[in-house]
Amino acid sequence: MGRSIYAFILLALGAAPAWAQIATPSARAVSSPGDENVARIVGYSFMRDDGMKFLETLTDTIGGRITGSPESRATAELILANLKEAGFANAHFEEYELSSTWRHGAAAGEVIGPVRRALYIGSYGWVPGTPGPIEVPVVDFGPPGEEHSGAFGRVKGAAVIVDLRSNGSSTGYVGSRAVLAQQLGKAGAAAMFIVSDKPDRMVYTSAFGFYPRAPLPVISIASEDAAFLRRLLAKGPVEVRLDVQNTFGGRGSERNVVADVEGSDPSEVVLVCAHFDAWDPAQGANDNGAGVAVILEAARIFKLLGIQPKHTIRFVFFSGEEQLSNGSRAYIERHKAELDNTRAVFNIDSGAHPPLGFQIHGRKDNEAESKILLKPLAPLGADGVFLDADFDSDQETFIVAGVPIYSLKVEPQDYDVRHHTIVDTYERVDARMVKLETAIMAVAAYSFANAEHRPGRRLSPPEVQELLKRTGLEPLYKLEYADENQP
Repeated sequence: MGRSIYAFILLALGAAPAWAQIATPSARAVSSPGDENVARIVGYSFMRDDGMKFLETLTDTIGGRITGSPESRATAELILANLKEAGFANAHFEEYELSSTWRHGAAAGEVIGPVRRALYIGSYGWVPGTPGPIEVPVVDFGPPGEEHSGAFGRVKGAAVIVDLRSNGSSTGYVGSRAVLAQQLGKAGAAAMFIVSDKPDRMVYTSAFGFYPRAPLPVISIASEDAAFLRRLLAKGPVEVRLDVQNTFGGRGSERNVVADVEGSDPSEVVLVCAHFDAWDPAQGANDNGAGVAVILEAARIFKLLGIQPKHTIRFVFFSGEEQLSNGSRAYIERHKAELDNTRAVFNIDSGAHPPLGFQIHGRKDNEAESKILLKPLAPLGADGVFLDADFDSDQETFIVAGVPIYSLKVEPQDYDVRHHTIVDTYERVDARMVKLETAIMAVAAYSFANAEHRPGRRLSPPEVQELLKRTGLEPLYKLEYADENQP
């Protein structure tokens, strides 16, 4: 029955030939209760539309969801209401404090000399606004590097153009961005222009490395507009007018949403998580509304089918990921006594795109067992195990805590184009991929919760430090955890 359901689903979706050629695990008989439940989970994942219905409500009714905002609070309430309606009597909020709150104001810019021309700009998150409209010269700092060490003497009072394009390596990019902002702030720069790596004059929004407060206004400028400024600078001085109206509040509060499918042996837990906060130029549909829809639908399917795993599966919806993984950090602090009994954490924050498998973030010790436990995902093309390590989402918190962490890895397609821009909207999300990822996250959690053995153990603090060094994450760790007790 399991084989026939898999085959039917793939044919019904018109899936890519590569998926259709993936063999079902040959030694797996589907007469056992575990395999039968896997088949049922997959079937329900593809035959229901509730995930996309939730996503439409989330994006069209609430829209952007900045951490600490009324929209974020409304999202947490929406998720909780859906969980309660699905039968999760144990669904609840877990509150935590924010060091600062921030509101996204209007941002306008124009060249006022030697010509007049509007600029396409957008503010980064958790950065201050300008002190009203300001008129300042433009300085081209260029790419960061030692050869620019003497350039800080000419940036005082200027809007400084900096090339900091991520080129797909966002972990190192975030660290460079934060350090350079600190240096320019100390040198007295009026604003930092980061050249957007988006096409078609789109600009970018982010806060990683700037929370709880950046030292100066940090502004995304369209690549085409930065090129225009540089052509003008090649001929003489350039002056711009900037008006960025961001505001900071004091300390605030946020909440995660948590619900358990209780196991017959609840002594151990498998986490399935996604973050629900999002930027507000658009709807936060792919980042990470789609991920929230996936794990909410996975949770509902367990309830609909009445499936009880051996160990508890916990669904956690984090807020505050876009700032400093605030929600997952709060979870770790609140549940620190349970971490030794956490079998694995599955995080989805990669968009609704064709899945490949899971990143295990350098945990070579978990690789062999992970391949065995992920075999049920082979018919869906998602049994790959990748050692890639990054701090690009809430996985960073669990890496630092030493807990085995699995991040869904996908074909990126146009993810980076839409990421944190005005085109991250509902109609661009592939409904088939939301259904496929629902099946994958649910089956992965079920497989790990029922497994006789864990994929691996929790690392000790010295072992975490060794892992961070080996994977190249130590510099970013030191930057992001500078004010906390290091493991």
